[in-house]
Amino acid sequence: MASMDADVRAGRDPVLAAGAVVWREQPGAPDGGVEIGLVHRPRYDDWSLPKGKLEPGESLLVCAVREVFEETGHRVTLGRPLPPQYYTTGGRLKTVRYWLAEADPHAAERLPDREIDEVVFLPAGEAVRRLSYERDAQLVRAAVRGPLRTTPLVLLRHAKAVPRTAWSGPDIERPLADEGTAVLEPLGEALGTLGLRRVLSSDSVRCAESVRAFALKQGLVVELEPHLSEESLRVRHDHHPAEAIIRSLLHGGPAVVCSHRPVLPLLFGAAGVEPGDGLEPGAFAVLHHEQGRVVAVERHAPPRPGGSPP
Repeated sequence: MASMDADVRAGRDPVLAAGAVVWREQPGAPDGGVEIGLVHRPRYDDWSLPKGKLEPGESLLVCAVREVFEETGHRVTLGRPLPPQYYTTGGRLKTVRYWLAEADPHAAERLPDREIDEVVFLPAGEAVRRLSYERDAQLVRAAVRGPLRTTPLVLLRHAKAVPRTAWSGPDIERPLADEGTAVLEPLGEALGTLGLRRVLSSDSVRCAESVRAFALKQGLVVELEPHLSEESLRVRHDHHPAEAIIRSLLHGGPAVVCSHRPVLPLLFGAAGVEPGDGLEPGAFAVLHHEQGRVVAVERHAPPRPGGSPP
């Protein structure tokens, strides 16, 4: 922590980076048939996990997917998050966020260059021994201890809307503000790293607008659901219908649900997850689940278009 304090005193932000533990199944191979992808960096003559620094305005999720592709040639979607790494480099604190990611079976062999001259997949135990840094070895051990393949359920609070005081029409028709519209592209890029195949939204305009561009780019349909709206809270229910929606999604495929601040605690509760301090407009939580049980939760701040990453 001394290095972090020194960076703070000097007014320096930590170096931010992201990557993934890329895995694949090889039936009959050692270590349960699980192999881990490693890269060799000739500049340092070391074996490490694919990772790299954030580009300006980029989210950690997007950075992880981009760096994995650049260093391995694999186009991946991200699974559950792994413990972050903190260490110093060049006298500055570096923070690296990691996720699990299943290897792309269609990836072409990456040609060697000055940055990465070899990509290998090794049985997990051998990968741990080959890695040059104990922190990377610990990450692989953490990865294989838990489920490798999980399914994401994203709970998204709609982006910034026109204030209620500035809108004279029905509240359900209140649209996004310019500030909210500005985050839709980076928000869609972040959601695009998770392999989502369903898009559900409150039927309020501000929610539907928050996910429409993402759904269009992914070739998906926005499923409008009145039970996810604020108006649904005014109807007395013994069991709110939105709870059944969430429980159903926990047994389904990758999905995003866009709703409102007052409704979100109900959705978190239906998934058996503490809502925490809530989500800002445009922020989202990813609930990684396996067989109906949430095994990991991560929260992401709203994108900051054109600025430094959140």
